[in-house]
This record gives sequence, C-alpha cells and structure tokens, in this order.
Amino acid sequence: MSGIARPRLPERGLQGLARIPPALWGVGLGLLLTPLIGVLVLTARGRWIAIGLLGMLAFPALLFLSRYTVEIIMFSSLFVPLTLSTGSQSPIVASLLLTGLFGGLWLLRLVFERERWPKAPAVIPLFGFMAVSVISFFWSEIWRDPMIPPWFLYRARLGGLGVMLLSPLALWLAAAHLRHPRQVDRLVGMFLIAGALGAIQILAGRTLFPFLNTGGLFSMWLFSFGTAFLVFRPMPAWLRLGLGLMLGIWGWYVLVPGISWISGWFPPIVATLVVLWLRSRRLFALMAVALAVIGVVYWGPLQFWVFDYNYQTSGTTRMEAWARNWQVTREHLLFGTGPAGYAAYYMTYFPDQAMATHNNYLDVLAQTGLIGMGLFLWFLAALGREIFQIWRWVRSTDHQARALVAGLVGGFTGLLVAMGLGDWFLPFPYTQTIAGYRYTVWGWIFAGAAVAMGRYYRSLRLQLFYAASLRKRGQKELSSGGF
Repeated sequence: MSGIARPRLPERGLQGLARIPPALWGVGLGLLLTPLIGVLVLTARGRWIAIGLLGMLAFPALLFLSRYTVEIIMFSSLFVPLTLSTGSQSPIVASLLLTGLFGGLWLLRLVFERERWPKAPAVIPLFGFMAVSVISFFWSEIWRDPMIPPWFLYRARLGGLGVMLLSPLALWLAAAHLRHPRQVDRLVGMFLIAGALGAIQILAGRTLFPFLNTGGLFSMWLFSFGTAFLVFRPMPAWLRLGLGLMLGIWGWYVLVPGISWISGWFPPIVATLVVLWLRSRRLFALMAVALAVIGVVYWGPLQFWVFDYNYQTSGTTRMEAWARNWQVTREHLLFGTGPAGYAAYYMTYFPDQAMATHNNYLDVLAQTGLIGMGLFLWFLAALGREIFQIWRWVRSTDHQARALVAGLVGGFTGLLVAMGLGDWFLPFPYTQTIAGYRYTVWGWIFAGAAVAMGRYYRSLRLQLFYAASLRKRGQKELSSGGF
C-alpha cells in the first residue's frame, strides 16, 4: 500500500471547532483573558491595551450579531441609556457608537465580500451630501476669517462632522440589512412597546423607566405608525382598544402639558392626518372636525401658549436668529462654515447675541452652503418620491404593507414640518449635542427602511410580471396547439 494515511481525528476536531459560533468564541476568550485585562486596567498605559483586547474580543460578537444590525441600533436608541464621555458636555450615546461599529464592519464586507451597495434614487444625493460635509469641514478652515483662531472649537466641529457622516450611514445600514417588511414590523413594534411604557409613566406622573428614551420626534413616529396600525391592520378588539388608549394618553400629554412646545404636537397631528387621508377621506374629515372643536373649546390656553407666549419667547427671537445667521452664512455661500462652524463666528463677533437657528433647513445651509443644501433637498425629494411610489404599489395589497408604508408617508411628512419648526433630523452639537443622535437616528433608520421596502416591492413586481408573461406565453402555445 503506497502513500501515507491522512489522520482523521485532527481534521474532525478542526471541523468541530469551525462549527462553534463566533459569539461563543468571544465569551470563551473573554473569560480566559479577564484576569489579564483586570491587571492592565490598573495602569494608565495598560488601559489602552485593555481596550484593544476588548475590541478584539468584541469583533467576533459583532460578526455574529451583524444580521441584526438595524434592530440592535433601534433597540439601543430606545432602551439603552449608556454613554461614553468625550471630556465635554457632548457624550457618545450607545446608538451612535453601534452605528459606527456596525457601519465599519459593513463597509469592510463591501470591500472583501463584495456585498451589494443599496441602490435607490435617494442614495446618490446623500453620498454627495456626505462628501460636501467633509469638504466644508476643511474648506471652512482654509477660508476662515482672520479674527477666528485656527481650529477654534475643533472638537465640536469634529463631532458635528461625525454625526453628518454616521446619520446617512444608519440609512445605508437599514437599506442593506432590511430584506423583508417583517423586519420593519419589528422596528415599529419596538416603538409601540416604548410608547406603552411611556404611557404608563404619563399616568403615574413620574419616571418609572429611567432607561426609556421618548425625546425628540418620538411622539410623531409613534402617532404615525400607531394610527396606521390602528386603521389599516386587522387585530383583536382588546389590542385595538389598548393601542387606541395609548395614543389617547399620548395625545393628552402632547396637547395639554406640552402645549407650549409646538414642534412637539404639531408634527404628530400632521402625520396623523396624512395617515387618515390615505385610509379614508371620512376619517380625515372626522379628525379635522375633532381637532377644530378642541381648538375652539380650549381657544384661551391655545391662544396664550401658541400665539402670545411663543411669539414673545420664540417667534421674534427666531426671526432675529435667522437674520443673525444670515450675516455669517452670506459670506460662506459655497460650502458654508463647516459642520458646527458658525458657532465659532457667533462666539467671536456677537457672543452675547448668539442664538441657534432652530431650523434644520437653515442649519444645513449655514454649515454646508448652497451645494450641501441643494444635495440635501435633492435627497429629501428623492426619498419622498420613493415613499410615494411604494404607497402606489402597496395600497391594494396586504394590510401589513399598507400600514407600514402609510406610517412612513405620515412620518416623513411630519418630519419635513418638524425640521422647519426647530426639531432635528441632523443634531446640532451646540443645542442637543451629538447625544441627540439617540432620537434623530429614528428618521434615518426609517428612511433606510423605505429604501429597502422599495427594493423589495420592486423586485416582487418584476417577479409577478415575469410570471404573468410566462402564463400568457403558455396560454398562447396551448391555443395554437404547440408544445
């Protein structure tokens, strides 16, 4: 017998090791290296080595969990309050950190595993906006006013640039990882659970769940998807009653205690009316009449808080803030003052009169100039057209698809209004800080969900069209007697 017999046991052993999940590898190595990491943490230099080792251990876990990328980011934004200090008043929230980690992993896979880049009309202008954000960061330093110190407030400007890059990255992650409407359904389910917990807190009159995040435009997305599920999807009576009760509690909360915050209740009303319009003109008319009656009954408080109080404290100051901002922006129309850049001019020339724009559109114009603003508006228009196209495709299909897409239509209509009123689609480092990413990321994830659903239903329509053409060809062959 010639040749050498190959050993079987090592080969079988290696095959068994290959079947161990990456997450289990990470846990096992972590337990083995825990004493070493604990010793390293005791010294200043050792801390950085310990962080590196932890990063190496976390990499297999990230690989294993990457299939749930969007769900994890959404969950962390709603229920995980952990932050990392940056040495300033602008911490890094868990959802921002996870977007960077999963985004970097996804970009590596694009290069080495040749995964498909999400294709949609909204992707092109968004990529251009990211490129202009980077250009404006350095452009603003090159064309800096001589009175501004070099790299003044550079940490805040870097934070603003990071948010401008990671927000679109969240959209791309959602567009790449969401393959079926059921996944979008899970994201909305997290919102409804958070809304139920928030309603319990409202009834209790105190904070029962300190980890819960219901800031920013939470109520708008809750009303948009909650109303869509209520009027489009069949569900048991007890569940429909519970959903309606939750929306009623939140409606009282934003209209009575929160009446002074216009961008807290007006965008949810807009989103709700849009969803009802898509479902039934009668429901839309009933809701409009109900809101009109509420406005008449509570006209006194409404007039004070909306017209008198807001005009005195916000209306005139916003006009002054826009005029003040234009004094800076008009000198930097091409690429703007860079991410968070106009704050340096405020603090140098009129520190006692510096005010935020409280308008996301003007904010984008001031930071990225006419070129960045044009690309941003192009992105919003392309995204709106995509969502409307999906609605035309699904309005005669199943209830689940109609509820999800109607919620997207209502939510993005409300988002366009909220951006003009001062709520944020791109957080500004000097108002809510980059920690505001925790509630601005919702809009970007749902934008990516719209891109993913557009791809899904476009592919489904092509398959149905191909199947119909094959049936017609078969019928013609049968009628002609062919085989």
